[in-house]
Amino acid sequence: MAKVILFKNNKGGVGKSLLCFWTAHILSTLSKTKDDKKNKVLILTSDSQNNIMQMAGTKSGYGDGLQGYIDGRGSDLIRLREGLFYVPLTSTGIKRTFESRFLDVIEVFKNQYDYILIDGSPVLKLDNIFLEVSDKVVIPTYLDDVTTKGMVNLIKEVGMDKVALIVPNRVGKSKMEREHLNKLKKSLEGVGAAITDPIYQTTKIMQLTKKSKTIMETKSKQYNEIKQIFAKIVKAVM
Repeated sequence: MAKVILFKNNKGGVGKSLLCFWTAHILSTLSKTKDDKKNKVLILTSDSQNNIMQMAGTKSGYGDGLQGYIDGRGSDLIRLREGLFYVPLTSTGIKRTFESRFLDVIEVFKNQYDYILIDGSPVLKLDNIFLEVSDKVVIPTYLDDVTTKGMVNLIKEVGMDKVALIVPNRVGKSKMEREHLNKLKKSLEGVGAAITDPIYQTTKIMQLTKKSKTIMETKSKQYNEIKQIFAKIVKAVM
């Protein structure tokens, strides 16, 4: 039975899609049994732009996507990497029957995969459904007052028992951001929330994404710090 992990923040642009995709790829490379059988991983999304396909370098068509499963027709899965599959969002018109049918679909998927990762979007009204079915939530965040206030409200909405990790992402190296990180760490200690080291906004990540590569597809030592952060994310969601 798959574990369902939601990457969520009510603010757009914090890097949910990248974190979701790279984490999913790492999970798909890990062995789940002594005979070295790897995890089978599925990514779902409420991002109608389907940015993960571009990140993965996948140029295939969308097919019917998630709506095909909701309507009972099914759809072709998009293979992103070995053992890693993706169901795109092809329709933003959410019908009243979507929620009940999605709950049936997710149960089928949970019996077919080891992990289901969901790239949540604040734009569509799907995140409440995704939150309901998720086992754990990863919250990427900027280091600024507005995003932090929204994140605190999100933690209250999600419930601390579901929050796997908070990930400061796309962070600059200004004094203000360092001070904000320290304040954030202290405030989260009081509620028992775990937080990673920041993932800095850097050309190194841009270079990988431009080549449609993930953190698993480079051997360069300059990525070691980023790899350690993703190792912490993976450990938190397993």
